[in-house]
Amino acid sequence: MIERLFHLSTFFTKQSMLLGIRPTVDFAFKKIVTASKLEQWAFLLLRAQDYEAESLKRLLPGIEFESAINSIATISAKTEDKQMYDQREKAQRDYEWALSGAREQGREEGRKEGRKAAVAETVRMLEELAAEPLSPTEALVTQTISSLELRVSQQQRQLRERQV
Repeated sequence: MIERLFHLSTFFTKQSMLLGIRPTVDFAFKKIVTASKLEQWAFLLLRAQDYEAESLKRLLPGIEFESAINSIATISAKTEDKQMYDQREKAQRDYEWALSGAREQGREEGRKEGRKAAVAETVRMLEELAAEPLSPTEALVTQTISSLELRVSQQQRQLRERQV
């Protein structure tokens, strides 16, 4: 009996592979209609995923099969809903991760801009102490931080040399 079930299952699989298609109702109907109830149940359990619910109902008539097919269809629908829910959750997590990365990048840029503004103000303060004309803040913030820091160190050295 097990051999016959296996042979029936293997037959459907091989035929569909040879044809390059998934099993169809017309193809399966020829073999499964003449099979015993046990073989039909085995077919349903082994191959239900290969057929639509309506095709299975035509292939396996009977209230007992209809009830089982409806249960399988319900489980399948719930599985699809779960997959969609999981996909939405993953998309939400990906969005939140990207958003947190963008926030961190924005904070880093803000820190750099803040550092640059502070060094620019230091340049202006040192210019004021040296009684030099003040550079416009807009002109200072367009320079790189390293060039501003170099300017600060040069102005500090000049002020120290004056005091000596």
